[in-house]
Amino acid sequence: MLLTLSEIKAQLRLDEDFTEEDTLLGLLGDAVQARTESYLNRTLYEKNTTVPDTDPEGLALPDDVKLGMLLLLTHYYENRSSVSEIEKVEMPLAYNWLVGPHRFIPL
Repeated sequence: MLLTLSEIKAQLRLDEDFTEEDTLLGLLGDAVQARTESYLNRTLYEKNTTVPDTDPEGLALPDDVKLGMLLLLTHYYENRSSVSEIEKVEMPLAYNWLVGPHRFIPL
């Protein structure tokens, strides 16, 4: 998982010693990474990692993509259901704006 538990907790304003939801937070982090890699059509690597020659479309995690991932994770954490009594709009506008420029679209 590219997002650390510490980064996730900081984004969600959770105390480091709050561990009751660590399993959920890990699941959300994995899901956000998988969703982002799927959207980008690219494998993401740690920021300061050299992308392997065998993965020409690979991407070392840029800050804007990381921020987009944290925003999406926040959305998933705060909205744990796909339905509610309040009308909600799709959140990923900021996500798409941050992550979209890095998208690989094979022709």
